[in-house]
Amino acid sequence: MAVKNREHNNGNKKLIGIVGYALITYWIFCAVIYLITDICLDLYTDKDYINVFWYAGIIVLPLAAYSVYAGRQELLTRWYTYILFPLIIYGLYAGSAYFTALNLDLLMSAAFKPTTELVTPVENVQRIFARKIGFTHTNVVLHYQQKSVIFKGTRTSYFLLKPYKTLQVKIGQSYLGNYYVSHIQLPAYKRWIARGAFIKDWFHRYLWLLIALPLLYIVSLLKDKYFPAQPVNKKPPVNPYIKYLKVLFTVLIVLLGSFMMILLLMGLFS
Repeated sequence: MAVKNREHNNGNKKLIGIVGYALITYWIFCAVIYLITDICLDLYTDKDYINVFWYAGIIVLPLAAYSVYAGRQELLTRWYTYILFPLIIYGLYAGSAYFTALNLDLLMSAAFKPTTELVTPVENVQRIFARKIGFTHTNVVLHYQQKSVIFKGTRTSYFLLKPYKTLQVKIGQSYLGNYYVSHIQLPAYKRWIARGAFIKDWFHRYLWLLIALPLLYIVSLLKDKYFPAQPVNKKPPVNPYIKYLKVLFTVLIVLLGSFMMILLLMGLFS
């Protein structure tokens, strides 16, 4: 009996490890696809497709359910958390899967579908701000096929395209129906000037963050040195589900930090 229980526990640990690493792989995959889209495409539209959203939501349902199950002891502490946290977690998975699917459609279309090279008028270049986040992306309105089409660009696109009234572009349409610009005919030095302007703007907006983070680190060092934590009783064994959930959150934080550094240094690759 003891041998069977031990084998059962070992099997559960292996299953937990496999699923935990699958969750980490999923989020890494989403982040990589997002970055590649910004690297390979100068501009693209982001028309919504409800059918794609439903399919994406169904596909990630097992991953969301496992995440809720793994974090049940930490998250599900009150009656309302049984409704709130599963909805939040499922929303994060469904949203990430949906936008990853749209980006994959754009990338596959850019790789396998033909594009048209033309000169198109630029009707407007506008910075888009989100509340409490700041400058998130650029809207570029091009006159294409006898209509105004709003393309989404990176933050650097604003500094790059704002001076122009016309652009020579290679434009195509994805399998789902979104438009994308795979190349804008501009000198390379113009892109570097735009990156420099983006970095200057970034430092201007987030200087407080560059000051606050080192200060917080110094405060934590001083606290540990002059106000050490009191010894506590031995903690009970950690639930293995919580262990892999913490690993997942740690990886996400590292990815977020790395992503911000890439955005800063490369100017969103545009």
